Amino acid sequence: MKFNSILKPFFIALSLFIVVSSARVIDRTDIEDFPTRSYYYQKRDVIDFRNSGSKTTSTVTTTTPTSKPTNRPKPTSAPSSKPEDIYGGVGITAQNGVVGALLIVLGLYLMVFGFRSFRITLGVCGFLTFGLITWVAMANNQPYYGYVNNDITIIAVPFGLGILGAIIYALFWNISIYLVGALGGFTLAMYILCCKVNLLITQVVARAALLVSLSFFISFVTFFAEQYVLLFTFAFVGSYCFIVGVEFLAHTGYLAGIKSLLDGNPYHQVVYTISRNVIILIAFIPILFLISFGWQFMYNKGQKFGVIFVEEKSAAKPAVPKDGPGEPGPVNKDEPHIEEKK
Repeated sequence: MKFNSILKPFFIALSLFIVVSSARVIDRTDIEDFPTRSYYYQKRDVIDFRNSGSKTTSTVTTTTPTSKPTNRPKPTSAPSSKPEDIYGGVGITAQNGVVGALLIVLGLYLMVFGFRSFRITLGVCGFLTFGLITWVAMANNQPYYGYVNNDITIIAVPFGLGILGAIIYALFWNISIYLVGALGGFTLAMYILCCKVNLLITQVVARAALLVSLSFFISFVTFFAEQYVLLFTFAFVGSYCFIVGVEFLAHTGYLAGIKSLLDGNPYHQVVYTISRNVIILIAFIPILFLISFGWQFMYNKGQKFGVIFVEEKSAAKPAVPKDGPGEPGPVNKDEPHIEEKK
């Protein structure tokens, strides 16, 4: 218990530091007059042709992208609405398929069996938490030309640290159970902010304050209403993961809202608009949440998270002799005895 009391404030302080440090505050004046990612450098090669004493000069223009520019390119003030900038490629890429399928599977698990299981559920929540934090940190610090093997790196690193988070959550369950509540509050804040064009709150500092405060509030409530908070977290996080996984495959544009909220990299500015398909996804999240919450509440009625009550069958108890003298045995008439006269 002494060891846990020392680690608990450490984990809370660490999570606060990561969330605050990942939410980079970007002023609109900092991203003024900058090129987009589709910007290419052009150089002009002047070749003099001197034929037959002619003094005319012809100019040939070639376009060559360079991987090592002398000056660091600057981002543009005009966010992009192109699908390749939102989803990282044209059409459904391999990365979209892997991430979408993974989120759909994890979302279904949390919606159906989240409360029933214990270690596995904590591992899934740890995987999602560490993976999300890693992706936010990498996306916000990604250089203009990306990382080495960018398409693989941007998935493999969050996946690897997500596995580490799953192990930590499963081992330190008495601490991670409250961080699970924080995950539910963070997901709820993201859903609220993405319900409006260009996000519900326009100020970046106010967005970060809502994300942090709601996460800590739900985590604090876990101390007093653990069962209901965990039911809410598993149902809502599972529904949100499932819909985001579908979004990676459907390309409705909802992902632009998540990127606008979590990705403050000036090279990744995108436009978030709410179309009919986006409205359908937003509406389905609370519907799936209510179905999952009701199912898990009824299926796990009378149970506690991590504790399964089993009725103990009553074993046959041996006969206990009654107090007092027993029944008289047979009488030997050759020995002295008392006979009752009739």
